[in-house]
Amino acid sequence: MVNIFFAKEATVKIDATADVTISASTVLDTAFAAATAMTTQMKDVSIDGKMVTANMINLLGTTSSFQNQEIEEVPPEMVEISGTLILPGDEVSEAELFGTGTAAGGTHTTYRMGKATVTKIAMLVNVDDGTDEVNFAGNLGIITEYAVKATGADGHFEVSFKAAFLPVNFYGPQFKD
Repeated sequence: MVNIFFAKEATVKIDATADVTISASTVLDTAFAAATAMTTQMKDVSIDGKMVTANMINLLGTTSSFQNQEIEEVPPEMVEISGTLILPGDEVSEAELFGTGTAAGGTHTTYRMGKATVTKIAMLVNVDDGTDEVNFAGNLGIITEYAVKATGADGHFEVSFKAAFLPVNFYGPQFKD
């Protein structure tokens, strides 16, 4: 049976990589139970994981009227999580994604994108409608895109983002039995 999940059923948690321990035998949403840096709703969730890529290598000669060939297996590319974070206010994600801000005039904090050092994150995407549940999680990831929609009729910030993880540091899908 195919289950359709709604945006309100997708939760994302982001924390420092040192605060979360993940393995293949970990129940992913419990690994993030103490994650305190950021928890919010997420819509337009997309998880793009690549399998091993295969290339054809043509060799000299023929066998049974076919060109001699071999298959070359190429390691998988990065796993990407993308979507739109629904933020209930300002300054919810910036400290975790961009690092410590700079005090400005004693009343403001300035964060800078594009620093030479990138903050590594742990991320959980949990989709749960109360009956069915699926989790995806990654550790030691980086945010590769970050676009803020600061105004709108919905009355909240939205951030379109992409995060990239090495396949070895990515887990899921994990389904609740």
